[in-house]
Amino acid sequence: MKRKMVSILLALTMLTTMALTACGQKNDNSSEAPAESVSQENGTGKTQGEMAYRGNDISEPVVLRMYLIGDRTPDFDQVYDEINKKLQENVNATLEVDFLSWSEHDTKYSLLFSSGEKFDLIFTATGWAHYSETANMGGFYEITDEFVSTYAPDIKAVVPEDAWDQAKIGGKDYMIPCYKNEFASGGNLLVRGDLLEKYNVEEITSRQELESFLDAVCENEQGISALGTGGGEFQDLYEWRTLGFSPISGDDNKLFMYHYTDPDDVEVRYILNWDEFTNYCHKMKEMYEKGYWSADSQNSQDEKQDNFLNGKSAVMTWNPSNQLTYGRIADNEHPDWNCRMIDFAPEVAQKVYPYTNNGMAININSNHKERAMMVLNELYTNPEIYDLARLGIEGVHWEAVGDDQYKLLDKNSDYGVDANCNWGWTNEELTRTEYVENPTSLDDSYKQIMDSYGAMITHHVLDAFVFDPAPVSTEIAIISTLNDRYYTLLNMGMADDVDAVLEEFSRSLEEAGIQKVIDEMNRQVAEYIESKN
Repeated sequence: MKRKMVSILLALTMLTTMALTACGQKNDNSSEAPAESVSQENGTGKTQGEMAYRGNDISEPVVLRMYLIGDRTPDFDQVYDEINKKLQENVNATLEVDFLSWSEHDTKYSLLFSSGEKFDLIFTATGWAHYSETANMGGFYEITDEFVSTYAPDIKAVVPEDAWDQAKIGGKDYMIPCYKNEFASGGNLLVRGDLLEKYNVEEITSRQELESFLDAVCENEQGISALGTGGGEFQDLYEWRTLGFSPISGDDNKLFMYHYTDPDDVEVRYILNWDEFTNYCHKMKEMYEKGYWSADSQNSQDEKQDNFLNGKSAVMTWNPSNQLTYGRIADNEHPDWNCRMIDFAPEVAQKVYPYTNNGMAININSNHKERAMMVLNELYTNPEIYDLARLGIEGVHWEAVGDDQYKLLDKNSDYGVDANCNWGWTNEELTRTEYVENPTSLDDSYKQIMDSYGAMITHHVLDAFVFDPAPVSTEIAIISTLNDRYYTLLNMGMADDVDAVLEEFSRSLEEAGIQKVIDEMNRQVAEYIESKN
C-alpha cells in the first residue's frame, strides 16, 4: 500500500508541475526554455522545448558518470540499460557507471579528486567510505536545502531531518544520506536450533541464559564451541550488552565509548578509567577458559560465517540480515539444524547505524550538478527505477508479490539483491521485503526480532561522529601498537593476570600520550555537538 501511495503522490506532483508549466506565466529568471523556441526531437518522443523536470529545463541531453563501490555483477549492464531508458525519458540523462572494488577504494577514492578526474556522482559514507575526509578536502559539492528543494523535492520529502543533521560537516551538508534504519550487530545471535532443543532451551532472553546454554555446548559437544576459532567477534558484541556503550568508529578509537541508548548523555568515556571495563575483561577471561573460543582465534583468518557453516560453532555473530542469509544457507545444507535467531538483551535498544552509513555525493567539479541531483531524485523515489537498481529486471531476476514484496526467480541471480551499491539511495518507503512462501523458525524469529528492534529505535548525536586522528597522529601510531599488544589480549580473555595487564596497559598508554588524545577527543566531540545545535 505504501508503494501505491508513493506512486500516486509522484504522479500528482508531476501533473501539478506540468499544469503549472503549461498555465503559469514564465518569469524572467526562469531557466526553462519556452516550448515554442525549440522543436528539435531528442530521442524521448518530446521536443526539447517541452522537456522540464519539476519546473527545471532539461532540454539538453547529458551523460553522467557515477562511481560506486564494490564489484560489478554479471547482469549489471543489462539492468542499467533499462534504468537509463527511464532516466532518459524522465530527466533526459543517462548514467555511465564505474566501480571502485572493495580492495582498491581505500587507495583510489581520494585520487579521483586530487587528479581532477571528470565525473558527477559517487557513493560515500561516514566512517568507512571517505565522507568526512573528502568533504574536508573540498571534493564534494555543498547540498543546500534550496538545491534539494529545487531539483529533488521528492528526496526532500523522504529523508528525515536527523539524516541531514548527521551529514553536516562544519554546519553544511555534502551528502544525500540514505533513509534506512540499519541495525548493527548487538544482542542478536544466529543459533543452531537442534542444540537448543537438545539442551531443553526454549528461549534465551538474558546473558545468564545464553551462558548456561553455551556452557552445556562446550562441556558436552565434541568439536563444537561457542565460536570455534572465531573469537574476537563475540566479545565485541558482548561488550555492547555488558557495558551499554558502543565504540566510536575507527579501530583505534575502541578505547573511547559513549552511551548510545541515552541521547541526553553526550559524555565520551576513556574505558581504562572505567571500572566496568575491568569487569568486562574478567568476563572475557572466564569465557575463554570455558572454551567459548580457541587459542587459534587470535590469528584466525576465518570469516564470520565459516565456523558456523562448518559446524564448529553453536552461534554466529553479525548483523541481522547477514544472520538470516547464512542461517538459510546452513538450513539448506543441514536441515536438521533448524537455525533460529535470538536476542539475549531484548530490553536494550538496538544500535542503529547513522543514516550517513550510506549516501551519495556530487563531485565539486561536476559540470551537471543540477541534473545529477535530478537523477538521484529518480533513483531514490521512482518506484520502478528503485526496484531495478535494487532487485534487477522484473520477470528476469524477480517478480512482484503484492505491492511491497518480491520473489526471486533465480536464487543464484547474476544481478543479486542489494548487491550493486544501490545502498546510497536506500529508501525504506519503497524497499520491498522478500516473500517467503513457507516460513521457517529462522524466518519467524528474524521477523520477531526486527519488529522489536523497530519499536525501540533511538538516535544519538554521536552516532555519526568520526574522530579525526590527524592532530594526534604520532600518539595514535604508538597507541595502535599498544592496542595490538594489550587490548586484543584482554578482549580475547587470554591475559594470564587480567589486573596486572590492565595496569601495564594503562601505564603504557599514559607514557604514549593518551591524555593528549583524550583532550583532543573531548575537543572534537564538543565542537561536533556544538555544530549540531
